[in-house]
Amino acid sequence: MEETLIAQRIKKIRMEKGFTLEEVANRTGFTKGLISKIENNKVSPPVSTLVKVAGALGVSLGDLFVPSDTYQIKIVRKEQRIRLNPESHTSGPIIESLVSGYYRQKIEPLMVTIDGNGGYKSKFYNHPGHEFILVLEGSMNYLYGNEKHFISEGDALYFNAENIHGPLPLPGQKVEYLSIICP
Repeated sequence: MEETLIAQRIKKIRMEKGFTLEEVANRTGFTKGLISKIENNKVSPPVSTLVKVAGALGVSLGDLFVPSDTYQIKIVRKEQRIRLNPESHTSGPIIESLVSGYYRQKIEPLMVTIDGNGGYKSKFYNHPGHEFILVLEGSMNYLYGNEKHFISEGDALYFNAENIHGPLPLPGQKVEYLSIICP
């Protein structure tokens, strides 16, 4: 049963991306006939073959095993959040991934908490895509390019993330905000 689902996913992803059997065959080094047999569940390929097929389709191996996102819901409980603390010192921000590992995830929602009581050193970022920020608690300044903006609870920002940007917390002020990154 699982092999049938994997075969269906391979074919679905190939068709969604507009690739022909021949294009996938050329990208993998396999024959067009083998790719067709894999998609029609006529052969059960080893993992090494699936890795090459996934690479040719531009997806991860895991994407071939995960159900289509049309029928998938992912619930991440507060205590299950993954902490992504880029700062090595304890006074850095607490960054938690709210959802990760969703099949073909298109956004990266993060919860960021900065305690202005510590020796937080501002760090600025730039990356492809857009970003949305909603301040949930507290106030801060937010640097975008050469401009500094004061924002507080309930305020939202939306911007092109290729420009330098980052939080400038106020001394003694804790701030918590939702950041949604869309590559």
